Amino acid sequence: MRKDFSLREVEAFAAVMRHGTVTKAADFLDIAQPGVSKLLAQFESKAGFTVFVRQKQRLIPTPEALTLYAEVERSLVSVREISRVARDIGDLRTGRLKIGVLPALGSGLVPKIVHDFLSQHPTVSATLNIRSTQTLIEWAGRNQIDLAIGVTSQIENPAIVRRQLPPVPIVCVMPKDHILAIAEVVRLKDLEATPFVSLLPSDPLSIQLEQHAAMEGVRLSARIETNLASAAIAFASLGSGVTVIDFLSTQATHLAGMVVKPFEPNLSISYSIYRQRGEKLSAIASAFIEHAIAELSRTIAETATLRRPCNTP
Repeated sequence: MRKDFSLREVEAFAAVMRHGTVTKAADFLDIAQPGVSKLLAQFESKAGFTVFVRQKQRLIPTPEALTLYAEVERSLVSVREISRVARDIGDLRTGRLKIGVLPALGSGLVPKIVHDFLSQHPTVSATLNIRSTQTLIEWAGRNQIDLAIGVTSQIENPAIVRRQLPPVPIVCVMPKDHILAIAEVVRLKDLEATPFVSLLPSDPLSIQLEQHAAMEGVRLSARIETNLASAAIAFASLGSGVTVIDFLSTQATHLAGMVVKPFEPNLSISYSIYRQRGEKLSAIASAFIEHAIAELSRTIAETATLRRPCNTP
């Protein structure tokens, strides 16, 4: 049974075909001339036929060698393409990111972060899935996505690695002509006397509000409840009431004609980036995670100005 060619033997054969002499082939391959001669002899032995005949100082390929060389060139092109792709992956020039994000950040802030990253890496592509945090954590645990950005879960999942971002302050959003728009700070007790648009009772923010309302003796009565921060802002913009959400959620919505006010008590929620434990990330996914953390942290840091009214035109 004939043995298969080694890649080095094929490269030696192709180099002699291109350059005509063992000396030039050795220079091209950057190996000693006896090494090329040995590789060529091994190649010919495995081929089972003569591949070159010597004429003066040159090696002339036989008809069989010419037929074989056409296939060798096609194969080497594939090998070179594999090498190029490998270099591109290592140099962060190619790859596909599979990202999951919860709805609150998926319609504005995270798309901008992804866009900016892809602008820096033009041959990288991305898929962005918008789902609930619970679904995203499950997907990350099964390695269906490279990473997930969601609300920080208090439930430990052994299949997941979590990187928690800085806390995001809670703010109050309302139309600029609302009676509370002149206040420097909106307080919890202010919500008793005005229509209120709330996130669902199961939302972590709603739970915090109810706990503080109970401690302060404040009775909250939501006129409208919704599971989406963007919908809460939309209702507020239509005059249905004020809404209380985290600051990052305001970055995903057009706020024309709205004001964003500091809120007391000083509440916050946190977001985290999740990925599968034990799974080695691609270089491009690792680079994106660092980029996303830097951009999200920078945006959160901007909330230090929220003790001053933040009006939008």
